[in-house]
Amino acid sequence: MNPLLDTLKPYPFARLREAMAGLEAPADTAPVPLHIGEPKHPTPAVITDALTASLAELEKYPLSAGLPELRQACAGWAARRYDGLQLDPETEILPVLGSREALFSFAQVVLEHVSDGLKPAVVSPNPFYQIYEGA
Repeated sequence: MNPLLDTLKPYPFARLREAMAGLEAPADTAPVPLHIGEPKHPTPAVITDALTASLAELEKYPLSAGLPELRQACAGWAARRYDGLQLDPETEILPVLGSREALFSFAQVVLEHVSDGLKPAVVSPNPFYQIYEGA
């Protein structure tokens, strides 16, 4: 195992849960959750219907790069949304499961391309997702 993993700090949301233990919002207010970004809205039927119709596909792992049709659809959406932006779905689009996976992959890709002997620098906001530090 990579020994640098031992230098990672505790996950900020775990520390926040500890800090908030025993606290309650006043009875006449509704708390505003500022924690992990879980969905708060019902899933549209078009999505649940597509998932239900595809249950047989659960017997195999998905492609790491996603389906070619999905990458092509993403490129088409980007072109419509961003005034003709042209992305190569084979080399410039990688579907991910969530923001953490994307951030982790992005950091690895960007820092891998070191040229001219320059040492890469990373700037991350504070507070930050712990995944920034891991990546």
